[in-house]
Amino acid sequence: MWRLPGPERAFLAFAVAVAVFQNVPAVLPEGDLVDVATPFAVIGASALVLLALRARGLALGLALLAGIAYTSGQSIHLAANSIADERPGGRVAEVAYFWDERFGHIWWHLGWLGLLAACCLAERAAVPSRSWRLEARHAATALLLAFTLFTNTVEGQTWWLGLGAGALFCAWAARERRPLLITCALAFALDALFIAVWAIWHGGVPQFSDLGLV
Repeated sequence: MWRLPGPERAFLAFAVAVAVFQNVPAVLPEGDLVDVATPFAVIGASALVLLALRARGLALGLALLAGIAYTSGQSIHLAANSIADERPGGRVAEVAYFWDERFGHIWWHLGWLGLLAACCLAERAAVPSRSWRLEARHAATALLLAFTLFTNTVEGQTWWLGLGAGALFCAWAARERRPLLITCALAFALDALFIAVWAIWHGGVPQFSDLGLV
């Protein structure tokens, strides 16, 4: 009989879903077809975390708003990207560029950050602050989230959004010691390190596609 996983295992599943569905489509020939499943996988995984934490109140409300932003933002990005591929020049391409590279990425990534915050808010009500030590599942979750934060925000040119959110999560984690929250803070800290190395290496923060890497 299937049992609901604990919050930390559910959060690892969320990190896996994010890492797979927000990275793999970019390197596939027909990645847009796979990308259609991204909101279902990520929102479903976040719902698993919230169920494991028995989320309610503010956390549940934030998760709902973040889920709407995530789904609509990713859909705008995907639709505009497909339109730009079909009409690579002219006014249509310019409009598609705005909705894909500007609004779509920002709205999508705000929803993603909101989902992380909702999970940490739900943990606040369900798990008391306590002493914490790094375990293998925490490290794996943080590395998956950090890698995806780095790849997605650099390619989406929303790295500044990730750095700003990271400062808030790290300050929050310094005050309240809980596994999911500290794991998120560690992921943001690693993301900041990756971006710093990338910026020093290239003298800025170019997209991977600008360098021909995707």
